[in-house]
Parts: sequence; structure tokens; C-alpha cells
Amino acid sequence: MGMDVYGKGNPDAYFRANCWSWRPIHALCETVIYKDNLNLNTEHWGSNDGGGLETQKDCNKLADALEAHLKNTELAEENDRIFLCLGSWSAAGGGFLHKEEEELNETYPIGTVLSGAVIMKDGTIAYSTHSTSLNHIKEFISFLRTCEGFEIW
Repeated sequence: MGMDVYGKGNPDAYFRANCWSWRPIHALCETVIYKDNLNLNTEHWGSNDGGGLETQKDCNKLADALEAHLKNTELAEENDRIFLCLGSWSAAGGGFLHKEEEELNETYPIGTVLSGAVIMKDGTIAYSTHSTSLNHIKEFISFLRTCEGFEIW
């Protein structure tokens, strides 16, 4: 399951993100929209209901804000990741962490953004399951620059 994001005025513009990477991208958009007072409607961006932006002008405003925001982060390499804590965790070696979730969610509440793994008291290396790479964010910015508005399905 994921989000298929289609350009409104440019039928060749397309962006795809699975549910694990879309949530951090969406949250990053919400952050810059609020911080820069962009007054953009993000209703239905968390579902496949056709939400999006109507105009290229709005898409450019969002792309500009995202680019400016990224300059002030620790993300430097294409594979650098941001992790959005939403209550779901996995171990570095794979597999979900179920018993450990309560401890992790207490320390890193929903909405916390991390730039890497956390090490638990027992030495387990844990990651929030919702993450995206700098490269994927840049792909979304490129999409925004050419889509002429978009819809999420």
C-alpha cells in the first residue's frame, strides 16, 4: 500500500511513496507549511482520496519551503534518512519490536523526528518504521516543480 501522486496539469508527472515513507514526507510538508505560513490545504493527504494542491504556484511555494528547510538539517548524503516516530518500531536486523514499543514510545513520543537509530537499554538497535531518504524527498521536490498541481490516490 502506498500513495500514488499524479500531476494534474502534467500527465507525465508521477511520484510514488509507500505508506512507510509517505508519512514522513507528509509530516515534513506540514512542518514547512506551518513554519512558513504557506496557507496550503493538506486535507486528505494522509489518505488516497484525491487530496493535493491545485496550482503550480502552490507546488512551487511548497518546493521552495522544503528546499530551504533541508538546508538546515543534518541530511547531507542521498541515503541519509529522517525517521518519524509514529509508534511502530523495528530492530536493526529486521522484524518488528512489539514488546519494546511501550518503552520506545515513552522515550520518543509520536511526532518525534530522529536522524538515526536508537539504542535500547538491552543493546537492541531500534528504528522507527516510518522513514524516508533525502533522495526521496528531493524526488518529491522535483515532482512538485513539474506537476502543475497534484492529486493523491
